[in-house]
Amino acid sequence: MHLLEIQNLVKKFPVQKNFFGKPTAFVQAVDHVSLSVQSGEIVGLVGESGCGKSTLGRLILKLVSPDEGHIFFDGKDITSYSSSDMRPLRRQMQIVFQDPYASLNPRMTIGTALKEPLLVHNIVPRKERQNRAAQLLEMVGLDEGAMNKYPHEFSGGQRQRIGIARALSVNPRLLIADEPVAALDVSIQAQIINLLSDLQKKLNLAMIFIAHDLKVVEHISQRIVVMYLGKIMEIFPSCALEKAVHPYTKSLLSAIPVPDPSFKKERIVLKGDVPSPINPPSGCVFHTRCPLAVERCRLEVPVLRSITPENEVACHLV
Repeated sequence: MHLLEIQNLVKKFPVQKNFFGKPTAFVQAVDHVSLSVQSGEIVGLVGESGCGKSTLGRLILKLVSPDEGHIFFDGKDITSYSSSDMRPLRRQMQIVFQDPYASLNPRMTIGTALKEPLLVHNIVPRKERQNRAAQLLEMVGLDEGAMNKYPHEFSGGQRQRIGIARALSVNPRLLIADEPVAALDVSIQAQIINLLSDLQKKLNLAMIFIAHDLKVVEHISQRIVVMYLGKIMEIFPSCALEKAVHPYTKSLLSAIPVPDPSFKKERIVLKGDVPSPINPPSGCVFHTRCPLAVERCRLEVPVLRSITPENEVACHLV
């Protein structure tokens, strides 16, 4: 049984209202997305900015309520759960935010921030919370001396380590990593990615790793999900990255820099800009930029279908 399964999730955000306050225009952030995650599996979620990756992560955690669809966690349909119903589940579903500067309370010491989830969920007795917080810091590569310091006294990479420690403090089964390295330097990115990978193996965590960089996602995940304008374009094993078949995935692959300056790589440059999510194109949402588009692509929405036991793609031409 899947730890997490989402079915046809839809989320629209109103951006314009009429005189009577009724919404007249919407941003289609997530459009009929279905996905499953096994226990202990890392699924990478990639796509351009504004494609709905972060919104999907927040929908899974019920930080945002879906307009349509269902969310199943450990076999239970939690779609209609209220805030009070979700509270016991918060221990099992956690998130690491993109911005390590904004995700920590500047008025709380690190020790207080780490002990707060233990207090809220009553996980360990009061006298053991200090030791538990110290263990969490050691787990992410920081020493106990950080307990009495404030967030502004740490670098971005150290703050992200603290954010990871806080998310792991309640022993979750599912972790949403929402672009956890986007705001960090390249060398620090590698450290955080390796830390997450090590912790996932040690704790047998299921993880959804959201990022822009396909190579980063390939390194840490077992499966890769490619999104474009609120829809899933392709799902495939990370070991088969170079065998991706969707034209959009191929264009992302062609944009990955090659370390060897003498090697000339063919670039697939997409024409035009990403269409507005307020008024997405008919048919396949990628057809306005796809170099292979035919008339059918403009008229008919492609269904995400299996082409091999492990590969799924939403394209009429594959």
